[in-house]
Amino acid sequence: MSLWTRHQIIEKNSILLVIGILLVIAVGGIVEIAPLFYLKSTIEKVDGMRPYTPLEMAGRAIYIREGCYTCHSQMIRPLRDEVERYGPTSGTPRISTTRGRSSRNR
Repeated sequence: MSLWTRHQIIEKNSILLVIGILLVIAVGGIVEIAPLFYLKSTIEKVDGMRPYTPLEMAGRAIYIREGCYTCHSQMIRPLRDEVERYGPTSGTPRISTTRGRSSRNR
């Protein structure tokens, strides 16, 4: 029996097709989820990080609610429509540390 005939049998019998789909989804889910049971933690510890205080959480909620993140983020705006809508990205000024002066004062 060739591969094509087996494929036609599965396509014609909807029950076999559904069973095959569920089997593939189950195997994929197990492959993705099973390794997580063997990890101690899925979150890496970073030195110097701390949880937000309640005041910082309230400020973050306002920042997101008001849409401040659209302009004040490091999001790349490669599309013309985004640049027209939000304006060009704001860059940081290049400051020269030679002789203790910035490059703007020269």
